[in-house]
This record gives sequence, structure tokens and C-alpha cells, in this order.
Amino acid sequence: MLGHCIYRFILSTIACLLVSGACFPIDGATLPNGFIETQVAGGLDSPTAMAFAPDGRLFVCLQGGQLRVIKNGVLLPTPFLMVSTDSSGERGLLGIAFDPDFYTNNYVYVYYTTGVSPKRNRISRFVANGDLAVMDSEVVVLELDNLSGATNHNGGAMHFGQDGKLYIAVGENANASNSQTLSNLLGKILRINRDGSVPSDNPFFNTASGVNRAIWAFGLRNPFTFAFQPVTGRMFINDVGQSTWEEINDGIAGSNYGWPTTEGPTTNPNFRGPIYAYGRSPSATGGCAITGGAFYNPLTTQFPSSYVGQYFFADFCSGWIRLLDPSNNTASGFATGIANPVDLQVAADGSLYYLARGVGAVYKVQYPANQLPPSISMHPLDQAVAEGQTATFNVSATGSTPLTYQWQSNGVNINSANTSSYTISTATLADHGARFRCVVSNAFGSVSSSEATLTVTVALPAPMLLTEENTERAIALDSVIMMRDPFPLVTILNLSFDQRTRVMLFAINVELMPGENSSVVTAQAEDSQHRVYQLPVEFVGKVPDFNWLTQVIVKLPDDLPHNEDVRVSLNLRGVTSNQALIKIK
Repeated sequence: MLGHCIYRFILSTIACLLVSGACFPIDGATLPNGFIETQVAGGLDSPTAMAFAPDGRLFVCLQGGQLRVIKNGVLLPTPFLMVSTDSSGERGLLGIAFDPDFYTNNYVYVYYTTGVSPKRNRISRFVANGDLAVMDSEVVVLELDNLSGATNHNGGAMHFGQDGKLYIAVGENANASNSQTLSNLLGKILRINRDGSVPSDNPFFNTASGVNRAIWAFGLRNPFTFAFQPVTGRMFINDVGQSTWEEINDGIAGSNYGWPTTEGPTTNPNFRGPIYAYGRSPSATGGCAITGGAFYNPLTTQFPSSYVGQYFFADFCSGWIRLLDPSNNTASGFATGIANPVDLQVAADGSLYYLARGVGAVYKVQYPANQLPPSISMHPLDQAVAEGQTATFNVSATGSTPLTYQWQSNGVNINSANTSSYTISTATLADHGARFRCVVSNAFGSVSSSEATLTVTVALPAPMLLTEENTERAIALDSVIMMRDPFPLVTILNLSFDQRTRVMLFAINVELMPGENSSVVTAQAEDSQHRVYQLPVEFVGKVPDFNWLTQVIVKLPDDLPHNEDVRVSLNLRGVTSNQALIKIK
């Protein structure tokens, strides 16, 4: 693709310069309102492709054989690896993919042209050790067919599908007849296992032979790039045309896309025509070589919602990026004035990256209006519980989604505490005084909540209301005046209806902590119909000269039934007492 297209690009650029004096603005691409771009890295010598590693590093292939790494926005000085390659014409280091289990096996796959005869394109696997490949770790996964003297139409894009198989785009080496035969791998989309073996469910497994059973689709001229939609697994293939059309094809197993019999839209039932095609003339909607290809389905949606699910594609000669709507196969403009885009990638944070071969640089396109860092809207509150009880801390935050949560205790991350709520199911005295906070993060920043302190008190026995011996009838007073002299304790309250205002109950194991008041004690009554009445607690204190005994004054509601037993109970910090019978006449 690149050699012939560069020739056509030079001719179109000369014409452009004669008319306007400039073709690609030196101050960057022209973008829709609200979008901005920044250069991530420059000084890249003839870049061809790029891909994000699962850990967020961006790897960039250089045609001469270097694989460069951009880490935290900085181009590292030492290449990840250097392969010996033939970089004449369109040959060289052309593609990269990361194993689905990269975090455990560190496998990196590359597509390059061998530097020694016989010249052929090769897929090899290397092992990563940090930012460098392990020396002598190359394993050849697949050798493609020997190349002719033509140095163009090599393809080179590689991606893993949702099925865990490696898909590879291969050009027809400038020999159109290669595309329609199952006797070689040229002009095809291939599908292989990670070790280079051929899956038995490939469409031509039983009709092709040997390594050619890896053919998944054919009839392509130079499928320089393709992409999978992350959500559905749908594949779009960008096939560079010859004379009239550039194509976007729906990648479907067993398909024949028609080259060289047909180019562009077709009604021939033997071939699968493109879902979208544009003419070969450098212009706002035309061009000479379709490149790049990326669906906008990032983990974090940064662009306006109308972009979600859209397919970005670029043209090498016209220097634009356009959008295809997969729902109706119509295209619209996005960016212009780019110096020979060859690849597009969408980052996890929703930014669009493009690789501009004409200036040897990587650019990042962002939509700042949707880049909202997290902000805490509700901080966790201090908790005080008795030993053995449950304590729960909550936080609320806003910001661009997805938000991630990490709870910490005394500044140390808590394993598996990754939601907006954190619960200690059984508090212990060892938890007393611990400080809890939550760190909330997204693609645009992180923020820590204020700390909440956990107070854990010694577990005390449950409160107990005093009752008559051998009965459940409460001992109470129908007067709220407590004197040191002997006082009459009763089990039946002789209050007339208009006098039933307050009653004094007696309990043990009701101990108030320093700073607490009667609000930590609640009372309720249950009648014979199991109706529950809340009894306001007006006073809690020790009985004079009887420090082990607590007096609790409650107010009786007017609708409490009389001439029948009701069951009264207390609750202290979530611990409920026994039920005691009271009868009001």
C-alpha cells in the first residue's frame, strides 16, 4: 500500500501546494468543536502501526524493525525490540498484537518481513520483561508464503478476537491471482491459534490443505488494517483498492470479497460486497488508501454519546479521519489535515490516538468537556458499635464513569473493598480507633474521602427489665418521683385514662457511655394484636443508692390499650431487652 500510495500522494501534494501553498496545517488537525489534540510522541522513523498493551502502554512499530514504547505519555529511549527486517517498499515491521493472557504470560506478537532470503512475512512471538523483550525469546508462530520481487501489498494488521484466536491480514503481494486461490495465504484474512496451529472450525479446514487451512476469508487486495468491535465482536476490514474504490468490508468467516474480479460495490452473488466504499480521488470524502480502523467503545466514554459504537477510519493520501455509522453504513467527517495517517486506536480513557507517518508522530484527540475527575459528594461518617456488631461506611462520588473504589484502613488498601460501601461484619476491639477512607478514581484522576473513625466498645450484657419473681410482669412505678425512702413497687398501674402520661421502668445492664444520653435507649410496647407502639424515652438514670439499677421514664401514647397486658421492651444501641408485661387500668 504505502509505496504506490506515497507516489500518488506526492503527485496530489504537489497539486495542492501549487493551488493553496499548504496541504497539512503545521499546527495540527482540524477537529470538530470541543475537541483538542496533543502530540504524544514525535521523531518516529517511518511508523507503520501501533497498539495498546493491556497495561496502557502504547507500542509503535517502525518500518525499519524497531518496536518503540510510549509509557505514561513519554517515548522511552530504548526500543522494546529490534527485528532484522527487509524494509524496502512496503515491507518491514508492520503489525503487533498482545496475547489475551498478557498479564500472566507477557506474550507480544509481531508481523514483519524477514531480512534474509527467502523473503517472506512472518508472525513471531516475544516475551516481555518490563519495557524490553527477553533476549532470544522469539518463537516463530507462522511463516507466510515466499514473496515475489514486488515489495508492496503486505497487509500486516493483527488482532485477537473474542474467541481467543489470532486474526491476521495479509496482502496479495501485488499479484491479484493470489487473492482467489486457497493454495496460498496471500490476499486473505487468517485465523490461527496462539501457537500457530489451525483451529478445526476454520471455514476451509476441510477444503484447503496444510497451513492454508488457516484461511478465514479471501478475495482481498491489501487489507492493511481491520478492527473488532469490543462489544459485539463484529469485524470491519479496510481493503485498499486499485483504480476506483476503497472498501470497508464486513468480516464474516468464509467470505470471498471479490478481488480482482470486482472492486467496490457489486451485485455479483458470488462475492460479498463492501458495506461502505469511497472513490479514489484525494478530497474531503475520497482518497487513495484506506488506513486505520477503530470502533469507539472505550471503557470510559469521553466523547459525546453520539460517537459510541461508531467506526473511525482514515485515508493515507487525503489526510482525513471519518466516521462510519454501522447501523446504516453512512459516513461523516471528523478530522482533516493529518499528515498520512496509517493507524487509529481508541484508548481505555476514551481518547482517540492516530499515527501520522508523514511527520513521524503519535497524536491524541480528546474531548475535555467530558473529562470529569471524581469528586466526593458524601463522605463516610464515624461509627460507634459494640464488640461483635456490624459497622458500615458509605461514600458517594460523581465524575466520568466508570468510577472505581478502594477502601483503606489507616492508609492501607483493604483487599476486595472495591464498592461505594464497606462493611465490617463483626467488629472487634482490635478495630477500635481505626480510620477508614475511600479512594475514588477514574481515567481523569482520583480523590480521597475524609477519614471516618470506628469506635468499638466492650460488648455488655443485653439490658433486662425487672419483673415479678416467676412471672413476666414488669415492676414499675405509677409516679415519676423517686425518693431515697422505701417506695411502692407495683406490677399493675392504676392510672386513669387522662393520667397516663409517664411511667417508670426498672432495668439492669443499661450503661451509658461518656457523652451519651437517653437518645441511645428506645422503648416500645406490643399489644395482644401485635400492634407496636413507640414509647418516647424521657429520662435514663441510676436509682439513688442503687447504682446497679437504672430507672427509665417513658411516655405512654394515648392510643395504648387499657385493661389488657402489653409487652414492653428496651433497646440499647441495637441490643433488645426482654419483654415485660404491663397492665394499665
